[in-house]
Amino acid sequence: MRLPDRVRALPPAQPIARLGNQAYPLSANPSASALEATDFLKTWALRKTIFDREGGICFYCLRHTPANVQCLDHVVPRARFGRNSYRNLVACCMECNFRKSDRPAQDFLRSLYRKGRLTAAELDRRLRALKDLAAGRLRPIPPISAG
Repeated sequence: MRLPDRVRALPPAQPIARLGNQAYPLSANPSASALEATDFLKTWALRKTIFDREGGICFYCLRHTPANVQCLDHVVPRARFGRNSYRNLVACCMECNFRKSDRPAQDFLRSLYRKGRLTAAELDRRLRALKDLAAGRLRPIPPISAG
């Protein structure tokens, strides 16, 4: 007979998250290299993780954006060698996507402030969010799959 403190227990089952065709245990972050190498425009499921991260709000003007007028924008435009990484894609309204064009995101945000579309506090939060995005702190939540 073994005392309770001498009984070895199995480690609890780890929930699995799927990001594209790769599976990651949720207790550990997906490897940075795998996440960085993922093309988030490749599949609908990956694009949806970017939309879900923004929660139906335009990243730039902060307006609630219905699904039928949402799009993805490259913070650093493709014309300036921006990648399809989660660090460079944001969900935004079609109007902001069109108006931003290939301008730097910081300049576009400042123009929204000058036009009265953002308050000073909102501009400050958006500029900080851009820094967090570039630093990889705004990771999308990968779709969860059962094992």
